[in-house]
Amino acid sequence: MGITSSFCCTDRSGTRRKSQPLSSCYVDFHKPAEATQQGGAQARLFRLLPVVGNNSKGRRPLGSGGPEWLGKDVTSSFNEVDFYNEILHMRRLLQQDPPLQPVLPKLGQQVKEEDLSQTGPWGIVDFMVSYHGLARSCTCSWVADGRERQRVADLLVFRSPFEGLARPRMLHLELGPRSLALQARHENQISTGILARQEGIFVDGFLSPPESISSEGPTLDLRGWSWGDNTQRRAKRLPLQRMQLSQALSSLLDLRAAIAEERFWPSEDSFVPARPGARGADAFLHNFLCAAEYSELALLAFVCELSRLLRACEEVPVPQKWVQSSLALLVEAGVAPPRRGPIQPETWVTSRVKIQILGWSKSSLSLPGSTTQDERQDNELPWQIYQHHVGRVLWESARLYFHSFCAEEWVKFTVQLCEVSKGGSSLLGTAELSSFGACESRTLKLHKGDTPLTNSMGRPTQVVVTLKFLPLPEPSNFTGLWQAQVERAEHVEVGADSLCVMLTATSRQHSMSHRTREVPNAAEVSWNEEFEFPIIPVGKEAASGQRLLEALGQPTKSITQEALTESMGLKGGLARHLPPLVFEEGKKEDPRAASAGQVAFIAELRSGWYEPRCGLLDNNY
Repeated sequence: MGITSSFCCTDRSGTRRKSQPLSSCYVDFHKPAEATQQGGAQARLFRLLPVVGNNSKGRRPLGSGGPEWLGKDVTSSFNEVDFYNEILHMRRLLQQDPPLQPVLPKLGQQVKEEDLSQTGPWGIVDFMVSYHGLARSCTCSWVADGRERQRVADLLVFRSPFEGLARPRMLHLELGPRSLALQARHENQISTGILARQEGIFVDGFLSPPESISSEGPTLDLRGWSWGDNTQRRAKRLPLQRMQLSQALSSLLDLRAAIAEERFWPSEDSFVPARPGARGADAFLHNFLCAAEYSELALLAFVCELSRLLRACEEVPVPQKWVQSSLALLVEAGVAPPRRGPIQPETWVTSRVKIQILGWSKSSLSLPGSTTQDERQDNELPWQIYQHHVGRVLWESARLYFHSFCAEEWVKFTVQLCEVSKGGSSLLGTAELSSFGACESRTLKLHKGDTPLTNSMGRPTQVVVTLKFLPLPEPSNFTGLWQAQVERAEHVEVGADSLCVMLTATSRQHSMSHRTREVPNAAEVSWNEEFEFPIIPVGKEAASGQRLLEALGQPTKSITQEALTESMGLKGGLARHLPPLVFEEGKKEDPRAASAGQVAFIAELRSGWYEPRCGLLDNNY
């Protein structure tokens, strides 16, 4: 199987591709194409490996150091071929990512050059997964029910979004309206925001998730494993679809595994002796970032990319009807970022954070020259809902950063023991720790309300937690962090399927939460998991606020340090626009209040994009 092109897909000249004759570029792939990891997605993906070496026709092959490719079965991509062909034709007119196979858009839907501008309103194309054509009659192989299966299929060929990532972690969100029956109607922004929340954003997949994300086991309701591969994938998605968006984003940024792997494979640079006067006791941290520092930089990169995506949506010249599409957030989860070296940590992390929009089976592309007034009116409400969903992901990401990485101190730690069953999770007991030293182990007795929690023998149920303060070396945005180790639970009443612990740190206006993995229930259970709760230097709220505003694309040159510090306070502008996170089990936000807060946040965000002022702050600077 192979695909040819009148353009070379590997040569670059500045930001554009070099045009090459057809005979100079030929891409051929190994047979059969093997299925790759799904991350919970419905459609099966196949990894396409280029053939290395000269072929019989003397054409130059694509070497092993070239791009990485994925194939998607056309039969599971209803109507996507037409959509991608139109986008592909548009990208050719913009001279961005020329295709491997020349194709034409649908009849009557041709993209005209006068409808486009290289610096104009179609910047959203840059966020779309890079489609390069159709590979015909490919032999595909996968394993189902313990047996290898093969079939011949036509594959849509994409540049792999996992390209350049050693261990990609991908959060796959399903967003946008879910019904083609939505008709245009006159709604205010709050009503549209509430409607968008009712439509909902669902977690459709999680590739390489942290240990706190578990898969649903086989159940009798789903006939166990008897339905094979499809049942397994569906069972894995069940707990994901019950997650709140804030919990999904927090899990995406749980990057402890990447740091742990670097520690497990030490190098000569990993154990250099600490220099005299250095603040960090752990020599590893002098060369690599800790998990909290990595998470902070990754979250800032996501906020920046989501801001660019939302702004690109607003600059599209005509409303679109993108129904039940997807948003993929990707980050490196297998390598720890270097603290020192030729590459700055911010640059290293930013290059390994990606956002891709995909999934167009029920969508269509509307262009200025081929869209009637009735079609524009019909697309208005679905397009507003789509933008509300992108804005909600941005809003949740911004307030996750504000509450997790902008605290000067943590005044209280709350431990919640939860039982997890097939129907969900419920709270068993709670304990609080409000006074703690630099390094100590505490045995906390759990209470349910005002009543001590005990087992059937009358013994108090308790959780053992160890807290340790760890200073961080320069350069770091944090002065240090609290390492909290959840060791074990004792005297637990056996009854639930499994147990987990939710650990939350709070200050006057910030809160940060972590969740352990689920372990089978027993009288005594053990986790031995470490979590990090960073604190910024005292008096440095302005620096944290400025980093967040710059990621949001807001003007910061004319903002004084006093205005930034005031805005970060209890009654400041950022605190007002970014309310506290909801981490409690089973508790949800009021849709009207949350929609009103999000609409106000996005409205003030726009004022900073198009006016020389930052609407997220008070207007007294």
